[in-house]
Amino acid sequence: MANRAALRWLIKGKSRFPVIQYMLLNDTLEYLIPPQELIITDLKKDVWTILHELEQKSNGNSLEIYFKSVTLAYGRHRRDSAQFHYLISSYLRKNNLIKSNSRTAYLLKKEELRLFKSALNWLDVDCKTRGCAYVAYLWMIALKATRSRIKLVIKQIWMKRLSIIRMNQKQRMEFSEFYSLLDSSNFN
Repeated sequence: MANRAALRWLIKGKSRFPVIQYMLLNDTLEYLIPPQELIITDLKKDVWTILHELEQKSNGNSLEIYFKSVTLAYGRHRRDSAQFHYLISSYLRKNNLIKSNSRTAYLLKKEELRLFKSALNWLDVDCKTRGCAYVAYLWMIALKATRSRIKLVIKQIWMKRLSIIRMNQKQRMEFSEFYSLLDSSNFN
């Protein structure tokens, strides 16, 4: 598995500057760049700075970049939102990093989001502390957590945290128990 970067474009309102939230994970899902938030003042310069930092910290290992942006199809977008999408897409195309699923179409909502945040919290990824809620969204983007893939993604994180390469019957039972505890605590 390659190093995985997640970038998220976030607008903070009309009168405030937008931010880019980003992080870089290695193949064992440990941070190479912990989740960070950068206030954008000069979009092009800031995007290139982030992408250069991701390349540098990747240490020559293969890199997969996943991002969440607002595209031109959304009618009420800001001009800088479309520019961010264009800059990231052109960078990925130029460096042969583009994939059909590089851009995340939507993020988890309500019950799925609560379940995912609980799983991250139980697996020692802090996303419940005040000011750290965006960490869960970055993990979602990096691991392509969708409604249909949420159990698979939680299983992937669980296996990496416990250094499991191939699950045996006992570990399958332990994961099933972990997931059922998550599921029951999520809805109570």
